[in-house]
Amino acid sequence: MADMEGAGLKVLIVDDSASVRGLIRVLLAEQRYEIVGQLASGGDVLRTIVQVSPDIVCLDYHLPDIDGLELLRQIKGAHPVVSVVLITGDTDEDLEEIAAEAGAAGFIAKPFTPAKVIAELQQVVRARRLLSKMQFGVVDSSRVSWRARAVIADDSATMRTLLSAILGIADIEVVGEARNGKQAVDMVQQHQPELVCLDWHMPLMSGIDALRTIKHNNANTVALMITGRATRESILEATQAGAAGYILKPFHPDRVLAAIDKVLKAS
Repeated sequence: MADMEGAGLKVLIVDDSASVRGLIRVLLAEQRYEIVGQLASGGDVLRTIVQVSPDIVCLDYHLPDIDGLELLRQIKGAHPVVSVVLITGDTDEDLEEIAAEAGAAGFIAKPFTPAKVIAELQQVVRARRLLSKMQFGVVDSSRVSWRARAVIADDSATMRTLLSAILGIADIEVVGEARNGKQAVDMVQQHQPELVCLDWHMPLMSGIDALRTIKHNNANTVALMITGRATRESILEATQAGAAGYILKPFHPDRVLAAIDKVLKAS
């Protein structure tokens, strides 16, 4: 059973499909989220947020009365602390990036599996907690202060947002955010950053393939691999491809900063 990291967090579900609303409600209730409302359209969303104070809004992209992206922008403008997870069956591959720029904390593509919904909400919850800790000064950044530039690559908008915030603690400017390996290669070539952070598993081009290309073209860029499972074989493969170190998911700010400190000092 998945860890119930969202226990007690309040969720508002907005989707014009009764079956989708019901499925998400059951899945999240099993993880002990508190479902504080279900809406079939966007007209009452802002008013309902004021009334029920959700921590997370699961928002359908295609609503009968308002564009989901426009409603997302309205929610983030009026309630910036609310995390919005956009749900869509749209096949536009740029939509996740557009949603992230509009303020989405997560993204779920239809048709979805229960595991995908739970995993995406877990990422959002972890990001909320870590960003809250950083906001209140819980993270120790005294040992790290780098005036450097970085490109980060991860197919999860939530992970990119979180990693960008952590890098900001160390005075590292994120000059590019890529959602696949090919974009990462292009951004590193364009910006020539001191640091690149690459997720291992990405579409179009994997992180390890992107690493090989980046190190061939930009030998001076220090590379960190991002992975949820660091085996001896994967560490050896990354090291042979040119990685200076790795970052484990789920992110912990102090460990990320320590890894960055180590590789930049050695470069």
